[in-house]
Amino acid sequence: MILTEAGRAVQQAEAFRPLLRPHRLRPGDVVGIAAPSGPVLFPERLDRGVRALEARGFRVSVGPVAASRGGSRSAEERAAELNGLIRDPEVRAVVAAIGGYRSNGLLELVDWAALRADPKILVGYSDITALLLGAVRAAGVVAFHGPTVLPELAEYPDVLPPTAAGFLRALTDPRPLGRIEPVAEWTEEFLAWGSADHRPRLTEPAAEWTWLGDGTASGPLLGGNLETLCCLAGTRFLPDFDGAVVCLETTATTLDLIDRDLDHLAMLGVFDRMAGLVFGHSFRGGAGFQAELEQRLTERFAARSVPCLLGPHLGHTDPMPTLPLGARCALDTRRRVLEVIDAAVR
Repeated sequence: MILTEAGRAVQQAEAFRPLLRPHRLRPGDVVGIAAPSGPVLFPERLDRGVRALEARGFRVSVGPVAASRGGSRSAEERAAELNGLIRDPEVRAVVAAIGGYRSNGLLELVDWAALRADPKILVGYSDITALLLGAVRAAGVVAFHGPTVLPELAEYPDVLPPTAAGFLRALTDPRPLGRIEPVAEWTEEFLAWGSADHRPRLTEPAAEWTWLGDGTASGPLLGGNLETLCCLAGTRFLPDFDGAVVCLETTATTLDLIDRDLDHLAMLGVFDRMAGLVFGHSFRGGAGFQAELEQRLTERFAARSVPCLLGPHLGHTDPMPTLPLGARCALDTRRRVLEVIDAAVR
């Protein structure tokens, strides 16, 4: 993308704009549900997710696209839903219903000025990465890499306890999150929504995290889904990774696809400027895939002499933490600690 001088000036201003913290959620606050990417095709799960939020003391406002419970709408309609929730003074948080493939098409349609004028919590992961980084980059507001409604908040019979605890802690407590602890058990069992998702999913013990490098690093936590992040290359929404702790997760199940996207980010200079790296656990790659992935990542990053953490469950595996993008994060390979050192809400 060729930028005009005015475009460069805007980009530079956004790069150095201090991040604003949204107001924390309180009991009785309104949480909006939007469908900025994929469609809401399973109304029972939407209802279950709404009940999970209400059970935790929040009122819920389901946007018109999410409430339509049908196919994806146009980018303009999806942006109008999201903008309506952003502009509504009663809505204090917006949680994505589900991911998908199309949220980057909303980036030039979202009212980022309204979000900056009234900072509120935006939560999601996967394809929603585009909107989270839009909030950080274009609005200068901390955004939250965390659960969406249908996949996580609608878990049967309730949200997995670590996911629920991390969600509430990140969004309601104005103190820094501190340590992000490894989970004891995890699941990626597939139960077909609408027919088989009426029992708890089977869990298995979680492996220990893998640490690379020797030392400490801190910087703003930036990143999200690897594939979506690559879609932002050449746009004004790609973050400035200088001094950042880069956080990545992927749905790819072949090493070649992952290497392709990592090569893309490498050519953009992302890994030359980073302070550290967190790379999440793989998603349904089959027996032995996680070990192969970590070996490949070790070959790529061990020589860079920056602290790296491999294997935390932070993306498409459950349970997951809620992590504030744009807040400072610290890695300590000697103490084996990942912690958020900035308050994310006020």
